[in-house]
Amino acid sequence: MAFTEVNGATLWYETTGDGAPVVHIHGAGFGHFNFATATPIASKYFRCVDFDMRGYGQSDKPIQPYDMEVWADDVAGLMDALEIERAHIHGTSMGGMIAQVFGAKYADRTDRLIINCSAAKLDLAGRLTFQNWIDISEAYGCGSRTLAELIAVQALSRKFLDGPNGPGAVDMIQDILERSNRREVYQRACRAMMEMDLRPYASQIKAPTLVIGGDEDIMTPWEVGETGAGQTWLAENIPNAVKHVIRGSNHSTLFDNTEENMRVVVNFLGGRNDLLAPLPD
Repeated sequence: MAFTEVNGATLWYETTGDGAPVVHIHGAGFGHFNFATATPIASKYFRCVDFDMRGYGQSDKPIQPYDMEVWADDVAGLMDALEIERAHIHGTSMGGMIAQVFGAKYADRTDRLIINCSAAKLDLAGRLTFQNWIDISEAYGCGSRTLAELIAVQALSRKFLDGPNGPGAVDMIQDILERSNRREVYQRACRAMMEMDLRPYASQIKAPTLVIGGDEDIMTPWEVGETGAGQTWLAENIPNAVKHVIRGSNHSTLFDNTEENMRVVVNFLGGRNDLLAPLPD
């Protein structure tokens, strides 16, 4: 674990494993914990870079304008600090939105791109989701049980929540939200997602791209209303994109179906055609 200065902010980061670098970009609210189940698997094959984005976790949390480009520029700055010229990029949820911008703006620094449970533009239902997050955090704080329970329902499959790990997952979400967030930044991130339109970036992405998500995703679904551009839109509009739908998973495939998610991710990053092949020893 270490800290480095990036574009005027101090960012916490950690590297694990050896091989081709993979930068993990987390989603809104969760800091690097989003990849807690993924890194132990991916680091067997790659050099994983986990970090808390500006505004989260152990990194600086300045009150400033936030959008996907701000965070994408920080990814490039972190790579500079670590002397990484090119890397695989894996973004989940809001991190997948940032990954789209990075893959377009820094195409020459992107080897392979993974957009995990994300969107290019939210429809009204998506915008209302994050307005609810804003309202609850304003009334009760980011670490409230109400917010944690709502996000658990929106992010994890019903089967997972109803199983032995469900109650503990809600406790974990509440704890991470409490420790990783500053309310003003959390709310600005929600507004950034509500206001974004990343569709112009799609055609500028040159790297082989995997669009992956659960078939039960209710936060950033494959199919959205007319005003939105969801996972299906991304798979159809990014050149060289392939898609993989994880059956029985909701928004957080990294948690409610870790094995299949990471098998597909590792195989894709390794350039294998069979994404569901057993992982190499």
